[in-house]
Amino acid sequence: MGAQKRVFITGSNRGIGLALARHLARQGWQVFAATRKPQAEALQALARQFPGQVQVVPLDVTDEAGIEAAARQVQQQAGGLEWLINNAGVLVRDERWDTLDPAAMAQAFRVNAIAPLIVAKHFVPLLRRGHQPLICQMTSVMGSITLTEGGGYYSYRGSKAALNMMSKVLAHELKPLGITVVLMHPGWVRTDMGGAAAPLDPDTSAQGIVRVLRGLSLADTGRYVTWEGQSLPW
Repeated sequence: MGAQKRVFITGSNRGIGLALARHLARQGWQVFAATRKPQAEALQALARQFPGQVQVVPLDVTDEAGIEAAARQVQQQAGGLEWLINNAGVLVRDERWDTLDPAAMAQAFRVNAIAPLIVAKHFVPLLRRGHQPLICQMTSVMGSITLTEGGGYYSYRGSKAALNMMSKVLAHELKPLGITVVLMHPGWVRTDMGGAAAPLDPDTSAQGIVRVLRGLSLADTGRYVTWEGQSLPW
């Protein structure tokens, strides 16, 4: 048996983030499950199921001081990380060109595009102490300019496209440090964000994501892929 692997996951209170935390805990990982809602019952139940192995970390990803505090907590309790999964995100619904709200758009960019980069900024030192370190930026096929054929969802599409671009830049900068950066489309998943009509359940998506991430190396850094491992056009 090797050393226990360690992961930090944002947006872990529900949906894909919770499914990832559960799946990796079952595989023996030390899981730092970060969320704005640390009292969420499903997450607390997971922490009780895996005492000492799943640790709930209160975190608003738009608060840089909170990100710094979370990084210090991980440093004190684990010393380093193998994976950072930036999963937290928001979706602004019912957007049309004539109803756009600048404040809502700005918040979407803060959460979906800027926050993952700032989390990475503070967690890279921990990843540098890990084995085969990797950053997974949870994006969406809706961030693909090439594949965009419909209207609406300006904030979500735009913020995910921005995340894609900035993470591609990050991949170039972190490659010399041995840290892989990947853009991950988790599929259309039945969550509060994805809705009841989505074909995938969170556990199936999480299992696919982990399977893909395990198969990546530094040679894959900067790729934009699906939960099934297929490359997406930018």
